[in-house]
Parts: sequence; structure tokens; C-alpha cells
Amino acid sequence: MPLTRVPARRAALLLAALLTATGAAAQDAEPAGEPAAPAEAAAPPRAKPKPKPAPKPAPKAAQTPAPAPVSAWPPGATSVSESYGDWTVSCVRPEAQTTCIVVQSQGDSKTGRRKFGFELNVPKDGRAEGVILMPFGMAIDPGVTFKLDEQTLGKGAPYSTCSGEGCLVPISFPTLATDGMRNAKTLTITGQKSGGMGSNEPAAIVVPLTGFPQALDRAAALSG
Repeated sequence: MPLTRVPARRAALLLAALLTATGAAAQDAEPAGEPAAPAEAAAPPRAKPKPKPAPKPAPKAAQTPAPAPVSAWPPGATSVSESYGDWTVSCVRPEAQTTCIVVQSQGDSKTGRRKFGFELNVPKDGRAEGVILMPFGMAIDPGVTFKLDEQTLGKGAPYSTCSGEGCLVPISFPTLATDGMRNAKTLTITGQKSGGMGSNEPAAIVVPLTGFPQALDRAAALSG
């Protein structure tokens, strides 16, 4: 086919259109943005901690054997006398039966003669029986009265008889009285002197109670 000559002006216009189209295509070919950075490598999994070994059980302490019970009554003895403060425990066992009393005596330190005595048996059935030895020279009819510290104890007690050492007052103390003696400091026994002419002069004997609770408990233990 014969070539057709293109006018110079038209050729220039075609060249400009071609260059414009080529530039647009080049712009369309550029990437829209920078490529994304590669993801960081995942951290390696942590190793699981090893379980702690179970604690060993503590060794059992050696058990100390209980001490053998101590017999209240000394083996082979037929009588016992023990002191607790101002009191004495006196027990006898002539046969199978045991008799125990708690005693306090007062007398003349120069002659050794007893002028006063207080004896009390181990309580039984809620009462403690006993006897008081009062010195001579006391009026018999009024009897005696009792005080624990400053508190009056009961209504008093009468005389029953007299002996070569003095006059006797039988007593029967309830548990309330013996419990009071455990906590008091002194027991005061008061009588009246026999002076004739209507004399009513009181005569008081103070009985210290130091050691009384221990003596009474020990007497009860020895009595079985």
C-alpha cells in the first residue's frame, strides 16, 4: 500500500498525545506505597517451670512415756506425818482402813506443853468433823465463836468435856466453811475467860491458815 505523507502539524499533535499517554501509564505503574515491613519473628515459647518437689514430712517426735503413777501412801508404812506451812498431816493405817487428820498445835515454847489444838478430819458427805482443845481458865457456858479473817463463821460451838490438857469443843464444819478456810489468812477462835464476878473478858486464839489447803488435799489423797 502506498505511504501517505502526514502533514507536519498533525504529526506533532500525534507525538504529543503519545507522550502524554506514555507518562500516565508510567505513573499508573508506580507502587501505591512502600512495601510492608516483614512481620517480626515470633518469640520462642517459654519453657514450663519444673514442679517443686513435695516437702518431706517432718520426722515424728519420739513420744515420752508417761511417768509411772506415784503411790499416795508410802509402801510398807503404817503411819505418815507431813508438814505444810502451819499445819501437819497425820495418818495411821493399822489395818485396811486409813484415818487422816490435819492438825495445828500451839503451846509454851519453854515447857513444850500444848495449850491449844485444832484437829480436822478429811471431809466426808459434805462435812468435816473435828475437835478443838481450848486451854484451861475459860468459861464453859458461852462456848466459842469463829471468824475467818474479819467475817463471822457460823453460830459458834459449845464445850463438851475437859481433859488433863484442856477443854474440848467438838466441831462439824460444812464444805462452805472449809472452802472459806482455803482462801482466808486466819481463823480466830474466841472464848470467854472465867474470872468470876460476872467477868466477860474475851480470850481469842488466832490460827494461821498458811498451808491449810495443801494439808487438807494431801490428807484426802492419803485417805484414798
